[in-house]
Amino acid sequence: MKVNGEAARVMIEYLKSYVKEGGYTPVGQSAKQLEVAFRDKAFLEWTNAYAEFRESFDKQLKNILQDLSSPREDSFESIWQKGLLSVANRDKLLTLDSRLMKALALPYQESVDLALKYLPKQTKIDVDVYVTVDPFNTGMMRPGKVFISILLAEPSVELARGFAHEFHHAGACYWLDKNPQLKALKSSNEHASMLAEMIVYLVTEGLANWYTSASTHIVEGEEEQNRMVRKLEGKIPDLLKELEHLLFSLCDRQPIAKVKRDFQALTLNLSGNGAPIGHFLSGRMVGAMDNSNDAPKEKIVDLVKHPFEFLDLYNEAVTKNKRLNASLMKSIRKRIHDWT
Repeated sequence: MKVNGEAARVMIEYLKSYVKEGGYTPVGQSAKQLEVAFRDKAFLEWTNAYAEFRESFDKQLKNILQDLSSPREDSFESIWQKGLLSVANRDKLLTLDSRLMKALALPYQESVDLALKYLPKQTKIDVDVYVTVDPFNTGMMRPGKVFISILLAEPSVELARGFAHEFHHAGACYWLDKNPQLKALKSSNEHASMLAEMIVYLVTEGLANWYTSASTHIVEGEEEQNRMVRKLEGKIPDLLKELEHLLFSLCDRQPIAKVKRDFQALTLNLSGNGAPIGHFLSGRMVGAMDNSNDAPKEKIVDLVKHPFEFLDLYNEAVTKNKRLNASLMKSIRKRIHDWT
């Protein structure tokens, strides 16, 4: 495993020149430093990680960096503008310098070992770690890469353990990428591909959030988080209905643009406050399995090898009044059969 700090370093250097010149100067050092950033391989690995759900992200980020003071109407861009502006001063940038050094020295292998406890035997986690200055994601995983931001949190051993979540995703992908049924579904049609994405999301975020993250649990001393968790606990029946509605829409082949919007509403949080509701819901669905005598731990962990068993295993684990709609389950099975 290699730990690469270049993406963070070039961002910090750009922000230093931005602050020194009182803003972006087309003929100044800030312009030169911005070009250095957008030619840097590690920096581009990070920005390209957003390309799958944010078209032309590089261009949007460059525009924001050239004018950090102007508010953005777009919710996603607003998080970036406000977050980067918040560290555009000398003291904060010195703090980021210090954080970068700490992040490069964290014991990431301990996080890998924790993730492997909740993955099938013979799982391989082969990734490089990229340290970033990202105001949107503290941690993010893409094939072969884990991105860790020093903007949102102080690097520490405890924080490193939290990145077991991202390493778990990497281990899950080791098996999911080998699944021929998933591959067939993804290459069938747009609705089939979205169904595959939805199943993968439930499996990966469900397992990672339940077993390696605190976000789905009541944690002693974390009152703000605990209030959020208790609030979401009361909404679980409604969240399950939202999930059913989304899955019905996929099976009924509703307009794909609407399906994608509904999926993003479940899986992304553009408020900048807390994890997406789908992370919580999928985590609690795995929790229901974990707390049931009808779902052995090995079978839960093996969902990364058999992702299409997720919804059935959930229904087996919960009482009748909490199960997903029977006609929906039948429809999903039929669509998977037809589309693969």
